[in-house]
Amino acid sequence: MHSPRSWRLSRRAALATLAAMAAAPAAVAQSGAHRPIRLVVGFGPGSINDLTARELARYMAESLGQPVIVENRPGAGGSLGTDLVAKSPPDGLTIGLGTSSQLVMNVALYRNLPFDVERDLRLIGLVSRGPMVLASKANGPGTLRALIAQAKAQPGQVSYGSAGTGSISHIVGEAFARVAGVKLNHIPYKGNGPAMADLSGGHVDLVFDGISTSRPMAQQGRVRILAYGGRQRSPAIPRVPTFAEQGLAGYDAYSWNCLFVPAGTPDAEVARLNQALNAALALPAMKDKLAQGGVENLGPSTPRQADDFGRAERARWVPFVRSLKLDVG
Repeated sequence: MHSPRSWRLSRRAALATLAAMAAAPAAVAQSGAHRPIRLVVGFGPGSINDLTARELARYMAESLGQPVIVENRPGAGGSLGTDLVAKSPPDGLTIGLGTSSQLVMNVALYRNLPFDVERDLRLIGLVSRGPMVLASKANGPGTLRALIAQAKAQPGQVSYGSAGTGSISHIVGEAFARVAGVKLNHIPYKGNGPAMADLSGGHVDLVFDGISTSRPMAQQGRVRILAYGGRQRSPAIPRVPTFAEQGLAGYDAYSWNCLFVPAGTPDAEVARLNQALNAALALPAMKDKLAQGGVENLGPSTPRQADDFGRAERARWVPFVRSLKLDVG
């Protein structure tokens, strides 16, 4: 038989256990660990940004032990989606897929953004860097040097299509023209897809595009790829020389991605999301997916490294973009 004292101790232990069990769900509920995370993409379904986000969501959900649901909020070059995240509760349940358009170019292009990138956002970590290629129409110049020579001989007559005024494919085109010392005729489209379709039809002379969409067209003989914007040649298109190899050592065409949260998100939550992001980027399946698209994997990174990267990109590109004096609002 148990003594009254041992019975009282056992009863206290049982009550303490019950209290701990009752508190655990409350703590989980408070942290939101069992609730879905929404990953906001500032571009439409089917875009390269959307596809990247969906791959990340899949693998991060496994690591975090909670659903990660992609939500598309396109508009204003990604600014609508960025603003949604910036104004969301800083609880780690709303994160954004950041792009160079949202976090760099828009800072220079739009005079009245409803958020401040430095003040209102915090980066979780870097995802990828996507060097771009310069594609020409099938019967155009066969080399970058020949193209530059043609553009110098015919100022303003060589045209290039872009995804729209202020888009990455527009900005890198203007940067190319400045470095090469040529004058090009910019033709804006509503997306790079229509621009590439017109390039294939010979209606424009050039388009700056990603490997994943330009390579199939080049393999079919519908366009030519003249140069690659990476530091070294891409394994995806090993025969295509870089811009530097062809005399433009100071030129680089690329876009990049990251994940971000509202600025007030607690350090512990940012660290948890960063760990899940880096784990996803380390998976062979994710590495292969990025490599197939000609994209460089930027993982692993810390939040501090990501923030420093973003600031360096703004320091490099914002003054240049503002010097173009583009009228986008």
